[in-house]
Amino acid sequence: MKFLTTYLQPGEEVKDRAKIHIFLFLQPAILLSIGFVCYLDSVSITYYLGVTLLFLGLVSLVQRVFIKIGSIYAVTNRRVIIKTGVISRRTVELVLAKCEGLQVTQDILGRIFGYGSIVITTGGATNCYYYVANPFRFKQAINIQIS
Repeated sequence: MKFLTTYLQPGEEVKDRAKIHIFLFLQPAILLSIGFVCYLDSVSITYYLGVTLLFLGLVSLVQRVFIKIGSIYAVTNRRVIIKTGVISRRTVELVLAKCEGLQVTQDILGRIFGYGSIVITTGGATNCYYYVANPFRFKQAINIQIS
């Protein structure tokens, strides 16, 4: 939030924020679970498979923690601000008047658990953001500010 308040222009106020859904951590949890089960097995092949899966699960978990910590999706009264990254930062500012298209995609699990991807098109550039919690609420907040 500190990044967002220092990044706002005079007279600009935050209207809505989206968060990254906890479902982002499903893949690392599966890798760590399978790796742990294989690690406990005394057969040498499954033991080494378990160590490998535990390592991959841990790396994936750390990567996704950084994604969760470093992502900010916000709608202000003038623009959409999307910041990703902790070490290397990527900031996208989409002026509301130039937003051409908003698209939300959800698979079956996304519909059940309330997450999806948002695709925003402005001036020929397409930006896609994954694992957004309540994507239709965020899309509605953008549409309210556009009109």
